[in-house]
Amino acid sequence: MGTREKMAASGPTANINSAVSQAAQALRIYAMEQDEGEFLGSEDDLIEKLGVSRPTLRQASAQVLQENLISIRRGVGGGYFARRPESASVSRIASIYLQSHGAKLEEIVHAMKPIRLGVARAAARNRDEGLLRELSAFIDREGAETEQGDYASFLRSEREFGGVLGRLGGNSVLNLFLGVIYDFASEVGREPGSAPGNSERIRVYRALRADMARAIIDGDEEIAAIVTGRCSDMVSDWMREDLAGRRFG
Repeated sequence: MGTREKMAASGPTANINSAVSQAAQALRIYAMEQDEGEFLGSEDDLIEKLGVSRPTLRQASAQVLQENLISIRRGVGGGYFARRPESASVSRIASIYLQSHGAKLEEIVHAMKPIRLGVARAAARNRDEGLLRELSAFIDREGAETEQGDYASFLRSEREFGGVLGRLGGNSVLNLFLGVIYDFASEVGREPGSAPGNSERIRVYRALRADMARAIIDGDEEIAAIVTGRCSDMVSDWMREDLAGRRFG
């Protein structure tokens, strides 16, 4: 880089970008230190807290807002609030990546098995009574339902089940990956006849899922892993039958 280019890079624009980046990082850290939904302050509060100008704060907050770490509400009772990104935020980027690399749906389905095994094993080791009661209540509700429902309702129940297991497992990395897989599954489910989108498949899967839950409630890690593997293999077989060779996206 020549002298002129170096001078340009260190000029006013570079200084502004640096100030915005520093303010964004400070706001990012502050938001992550707070509980979700907690009030961070008004615009004037944050200008004072971060020691920046209004334009700098607005540029910085736009970056952090895009990362889903804050929300901004206007008007009475408004201001800046802490939030947490959902798996859908990651899924959008992951989807683009997988499509650009020609990923097949079978690859995505196969990725579910080791992730779910990790979550199930960790969940079976957790003896938190409140979470175990929550899992037991979920299975009781599922058992009381006489209608199997459509794929959308099935996927909602599967997400709920995965959420309870995730809290029991306590591994945020595995929980993120599982959430991303569910997001992909919801896209697959928009195709007519996609797995496991028929009542008989849903009935069989729910029965096996209940066995998995009971093993976790009993604290039997090995049985939980075996049944979890069977659940994953079952879905993989269905996907292979219905969507063989289809690319993702």
